[in-house]
Amino acid sequence: MSPVAEDEQASIKNSKEDANTNAVAIHDLDYDVPPEELTPISAIYYVSPGGRGLSEKEFFSSDPDASSDDDECTGQNSPSVLKENVSAPPERFSQRLATILVAGAGFLADSYDLFVINIVLIMMKQNESYGPLTPDVQTQCSFMAIIGAAVGQLLFGFLGDQYGRRRMFLLTAILTILGNILQASAQPRERLGIYQQMMLFRFIMGIGVGGEYPTASIITSENSSNWTRGRNLAAVFSMQGVGRLLCAVILLICAHTIEDTNIQWRVAVIVGALPMMIAVFYRWLPETAIFREQVQARYPNMRERFKVIWRTVWENRRALTGTAGSWFILDMLFYGNSLFSADVTARIGLEDSIRGLTVQNLIIQSMAMPGYILAVLFIDYIGKKRLQLIGFFGEGVIFAVMAVFHSRLKRTPQVFLVMYALTFLFDNFGANTSTFVIPAVIYPTEARSTCHGISAAFGKAGAVVGASVFLNIVTMHCPNHVCSEDVDSALVDRGIKTVFYWCAMLSLVGFLWTCVLVHDKRHRSLDCNGPLQAPATSPEYQMT
Repeated sequence: MSPVAEDEQASIKNSKEDANTNAVAIHDLDYDVPPEELTPISAIYYVSPGGRGLSEKEFFSSDPDASSDDDECTGQNSPSVLKENVSAPPERFSQRLATILVAGAGFLADSYDLFVINIVLIMMKQNESYGPLTPDVQTQCSFMAIIGAAVGQLLFGFLGDQYGRRRMFLLTAILTILGNILQASAQPRERLGIYQQMMLFRFIMGIGVGGEYPTASIITSENSSNWTRGRNLAAVFSMQGVGRLLCAVILLICAHTIEDTNIQWRVAVIVGALPMMIAVFYRWLPETAIFREQVQARYPNMRERFKVIWRTVWENRRALTGTAGSWFILDMLFYGNSLFSADVTARIGLEDSIRGLTVQNLIIQSMAMPGYILAVLFIDYIGKKRLQLIGFFGEGVIFAVMAVFHSRLKRTPQVFLVMYALTFLFDNFGANTSTFVIPAVIYPTEARSTCHGISAAFGKAGAVVGASVFLNIVTMHCPNHVCSEDVDSALVDRGIKTVFYWCAMLSLVGFLWTCVLVHDKRHRSLDCNGPLQAPATSPEYQMT
């Protein structure tokens, strides 16, 4: 054999040994279960990160290739460095689908449980033994889940960074299931009425639902490659739309098939726990590889880790202002609008019975679903920030049209209903999706969960403020702010028209806020979990 041939064979042999070494570096991890027994859910591909975080210049850079001599993935302290010509194994479709379904179950339960309460309370009102259901009690029942969600977002956001994503992922599911079971089993009592019990149990459920935001989003983000992360996160969040649609279908079935008013609402409530009951068995995951190497290995001391979390939050205060503020504005529109959707459809002349309300609710949720689908399909092509701008702009235009031509639209209830439903379409194909996705990708690993939880909690605060303010605006022309059936409908119409004007102005504020304060630059610490070059079929490859 010639010396040249021997050199070529030696080169090929060395290349194979390098590839095997990298393969071992990728898979030789301290999982809680043996690697050969991992399911598609827990088959996490990983490349160990290195030393420091990003500078402010790098963090806010719009250059996707911006890097430093000692970045998160190629630092000198990294035990396994991924060479530029070696890509991490691609995500399998079964792994992506399983991750989306297991993580998305929480958002299905979230939207189901938050939106089911309006009609459930109307169903409960039919039972005289439950006592009177005043407007104040009805509002408090609706708000307790939102307040609990804000608490859960802050609490589990921090705990996810302090103690790990996996444990919190399980705990939030358990709390959500427990809250739903307690609600469905509530009974009228002398000391603690059934509506007061509902407030307490919905608060417990809300803590679990709120905790799903940081835990599910961060687990999805850290277990995705760079080229599928946006779509994976959008797909997980789109389960919220599935939950709302399921809620409308179940309410419709209960209203038309169950005559016992004491059982009717209980069935509607308990169904919201079933998806999470199934998903909880698949949440026994290993800790995310990125968290193990970038947090657990580097900060084993809990006190030091606590300090690092809040120092990192402070260092990212500019980005946090953008994500938290835009989520606050979005939820003022989203929840403030949706919480009185039944009143809107009732006032335009459609049937206002329980069965009629369930039909109207199903129509609105069905028309809003395409927005989630469009967001999943186009978020990586359009860009997260651009998608948010499109959503705020579209909502602003539609609310302005509804405000200006309110009288004419009221004479054509079908057109009015379509316009109202389109506001939810632009909500979902816009800021409702992007405000969830952006915080999961732009923050460092050390405080990614905390920053996402803070941003989401500001959103729930916006929901409370929006629902309270809009409810007062709707009733401000009625005597003593009470719009009973005897009150002239024109007074209520004036209040609703005013709300549409305010929603249009809020949409403009959200658009400007996003332009100035929001960025969607992926943090470099996430680059360790995927190939350094985009696959030829990815949007990123096609756009270059």
